[in-house]
Amino acid sequence: MLKKQTSHNLDGIEFTVVYSRRRTLGIGVLPDSSVVVRVPYLTTLKTINRIVQEKSAWIIKHRDNYRQRDTIKQVRQYINGESHLFRGNESLLKIERSEKSYIRFCENRIEMGLGKTDEPGAIKKLLYTGYKNEAVTVFPELLRSALEKDKNHIFKPERLIIRTMKRRWGSCSNKGVITLSTELIKLPDIYIEYVIMHELCHLIHHNHGAGYYKLLSEQFPGWKMARKELRKYLIH
Repeated sequence: MLKKQTSHNLDGIEFTVVYSRRRTLGIGVLPDSSVVVRVPYLTTLKTINRIVQEKSAWIIKHRDNYRQRDTIKQVRQYINGESHLFRGNESLLKIERSEKSYIRFCENRIEMGLGKTDEPGAIKKLLYTGYKNEAVTVFPELLRSALEKDKNHIFKPERLIIRTMKRRWGSCSNKGVITLSTELIKLPDIYIEYVIMHELCHLIHHNHGAGYYKLLSEQFPGWKMARKELRKYLIH
């Protein structure tokens, strides 16, 4: 049986390795300061350790930032130099004055240009426009990937809606419409994948009964940990 998850310590960096059918290796530092390395099945520990060593400075920086402050409950400001989450990473806002508004998501930073650089409301509006645009690109791809893994083709969603929801991450209507919150784009992909599968399973079971959880466990074995970690994030 293929392993799903293992724990390791390399030069003082404790990290959990999560194996899945993904094609690439990714590292995430969560708000509880834990480090998760997501890799394809059959990736060797030697390869994983090498990548962790190469990214050790980045990992330690973000891990220690989380340890120094309670970033989950932190009230984030919309000013130059403030950090905001994007796909599981803390990214610094880099804001400049520009006649034409723009926003770019780069590694560990979010570059923004707008006319009113000293108005938090304008900055927030542009940031969330960027979040929505990224979500519209990323979420359908992750949904498509989930459907491709469904070998029995039991999931047949009617369509996908992406919008801001303040009290929930996703939903599934009785007509088969999957809705995902734009807020998910702030989180590591593993949690987006979990929410997608959570809602897909509701296409078969419209409740949280034993049948539902049996199906969820078959499709997403690590759902319990994903759900536990997801509860540490606040929608805001």
